[in-house]
Amino acid sequence: MTEDATVAQQVGLSVAKNETIRMKTLNVLREAIIAGRLAPGQKLIERDLCEQTGVSRSSIREALRNLESERLVESLDTKGVVVATLTPEIATEIYEIRAALDSEAALHFAQRATSEDLAELEDTFNALKNTPVENDEAFLAASNRFYAILYQGARNETAKHVMQLLGARISLLRATTTRRSPVERRHGTVELMGEIFKALKKRDGNAAALTIRALIERSAQSATALLKDGQANR
Repeated sequence: MTEDATVAQQVGLSVAKNETIRMKTLNVLREAIIAGRLAPGQKLIERDLCEQTGVSRSSIREALRNLESERLVESLDTKGVVVATLTPEIATEIYEIRAALDSEAALHFAQRATSEDLAELEDTFNALKNTPVENDEAFLAASNRFYAILYQGARNETAKHVMQLLGARISLLRATTTRRSPVERRHGTVELMGEIFKALKKRDGNAAALTIRALIERSAQSATALLKDGQANR
């Protein structure tokens, strides 16, 4: 194994060669930001990223342009490209959009979802319910899957596309607050998601939408408090 490959493994940015290199580079850097391995405010130097990932500078530049469009990184005149920092204001905006779109998706899911969609949602909720709350990655994966199925069953491609555009920032916000919040709080999240599933199983879109709004409001309050504490401690 070469020295560069060893460094890449150590920092968790090694790029597999069996996928499109530029897409894989984008995915690896995005995942590193969401997981916190590339920290908010961290300067991203192309030369260093090339060494860590083992890919060309052109692949790194294209990935950074895509990440900037997703607002996971930003270009600053004085610092160059840095990892974007979530603020309480940004979190509030994201949750406002989610409250509107997720609740509407619940209404549409109740009307349009197939029996297969419902079965998939049930399987995903059961996986979430049986995931140890201490397991951040598994908990986040099951939560993300739950909402993906919600939009799948809602059969609204425009809403689904809008959420995909916001997907990276939503994942970053969800991961950031999950890692910082008390583990015990996740039990309440699971309970509310259970209520959402029960309402959707009964095809009661209004009840599901109301519960989603309650869950998002709860998440928004927690997230903004955590991010304000983070600002105060910097």
